[in-house]
Amino acid sequence: SNPTRLDILQNICEDEKTVGELMDLTDCKQANVSRHLSLLLRAGLVSRRCEGTHVFYRVADESLPQLCAIISDSLRVSTGRLLATLAEDDRA
Repeated sequence: SNPTRLDILQNICEDEKTVGELMDLTDCKQANVSRHLSLLLRAGLVSRRCEGTHVFYRVADESLPQLCAIISDSLRVSTGRLLATLAEDDRA
């Protein structure tokens, strides 16, 4: 339910990413990305693999990208409705 975790999940839906890559994509600091990844890992939503000094994170369940898309679309629609309502209120 956290926007940052949803953002992280969306960024690893297509391809696995390192913490550094996720930092660049989410504009979050390393500690924040690592904390969210730790929570997602404990929840079983992501998995990880080590290659040398790099740790790569990916979605743990192939149905997760579809779920992320549904949530994203729903948030976009809700945000659009909210902005339209606020714009109407400003005109009134």
